[in-house]
Amino acid sequence: MKFQIEKLGMINKAEIELGNLTIICGKNNTCKTYTSYAIYGFLKTWKDNIKFKLKQDQIENLINDGILKIDLTIFEKDIDSVLEKLSKRYTPFIPKIFSANEDYFSKAKFHALSAGYKINYQNRHIESQLSIGRKNVLKALKEKDKNILEMILLAEDLPPTIVEDFFNRILGETLLDEYFANPFMITSERTGVSLFHRELDISKNVLVERLQEQGKKNLEPSDLFQMLNESVSRYALPIKEEIDFVRDIVDVHSKNKSPLIKKHPELAKLLKDIVGGDYKVEGGQIYFAFRKGRKLQRIPLYIASSAVKSQLDISFYLKHLAKKGDILLVDEPEQNLHPANQRKIARLFVRLIKAGIKILVTTHSDYLIKELNNLIILGNEFEEREKIMKKYHYTEEDVLKPSMVKAYIAEKQTLVSAPINEMGIVVSSFDLEIREMNEMFDDMTMTMEIAYD
Repeated sequence: MKFQIEKLGMINKAEIELGNLTIICGKNNTCKTYTSYAIYGFLKTWKDNIKFKLKQDQIENLINDGILKIDLTIFEKDIDSVLEKLSKRYTPFIPKIFSANEDYFSKAKFHALSAGYKINYQNRHIESQLSIGRKNVLKALKEKDKNILEMILLAEDLPPTIVEDFFNRILGETLLDEYFANPFMITSERTGVSLFHRELDISKNVLVERLQEQGKKNLEPSDLFQMLNESVSRYALPIKEEIDFVRDIVDVHSKNKSPLIKKHPELAKLLKDIVGGDYKVEGGQIYFAFRKGRKLQRIPLYIASSAVKSQLDISFYLKHLAKKGDILLVDEPEQNLHPANQRKIARLFVRLIKAGIKILVTTHSDYLIKELNNLIILGNEFEEREKIMKKYHYTEEDVLKPSMVKAYIAEKQTLVSAPINEMGIVVSSFDLEIREMNEMFDDMTMTMEIAYD
């Protein structure tokens, strides 16, 4: 995935290509989070906005004959122009992603680029249906290893616009789903969300109450619009959806087991080691369970540590939603974590990308970067490599190839690509601060020694 952004907050113009693991570093107020929010918003909405060059006779043949078989390869040449038009449709939507005034993003532009993407029809099975009410009205089918899409009409008198919208969505899923991954975002506001998600959702309750109060009155359309406008959430889309996710943990998400954990149960154990326990759902409430000596104790989430609250989202995502091909976006994964656990998070990320989850993180953590560098260095052949891995409890599953990583520094109103080699990621801003601190310490202690002498 490759994107170009312009006039987005402090960023004048920047280009970012996502790897298996993508890292954005930089000082505060350099638009690291803006970048991740804009990408998340695009990945959440692109299927609703995509449009291919459909011929009118294709739609008419499907409506008249009830079936249409089409060679998908005829759309390959149009991918760049389709993405260009898709980007233009998404750009005006950016203010809604941030729940901000349109004037603030009036000059912003977002471009999704194909970056040489090659469509793969192998092992891609599509079987999808469109329903209206309880009735299935359209069906799409593509068999594995074939490039023929079959559209089947299941109901009569369907408006052409409904047929066309479904057709476009299926084409998007078939041709671009492997390029644009399904996103899940964990924001830096996650600790507050886990604690106050019920209170944060109060605006919906207020709106329902006001509508009920007006139920027996003659409500003009302009009054209804005014009420909705006053009650609309002021949270950015990633935060709003995070609130929805946490609110649904008890009744929805906790009842499922993710395809990822079914295949890689060891990932849950890694996260359990980071937080020092596990999350349990009982009696309509979330608890944190941990061992104190030989006894297993359990406390409500709201009185657990900030570290426990900050890892709630990733735990339930991994255990109940995650699947191969997703992209996990995490704003400041180091939040509330001791340096030792920041290092463990780095190792968890490596395991996740090897299990098929792409990851995009924004970070201020030197510990996270340094640990990733250690995992990259372990990929080299050097004397006593096995001895060192055994001493520090690493395995081959922890080794990270430089080719899997993309890193950027948010500075000078753009995103600067950070060098990555067999010795790791070069983040000079972190190193500069550490060197300055060490030099200051040396200057002070040397002066003190001279004074004492």
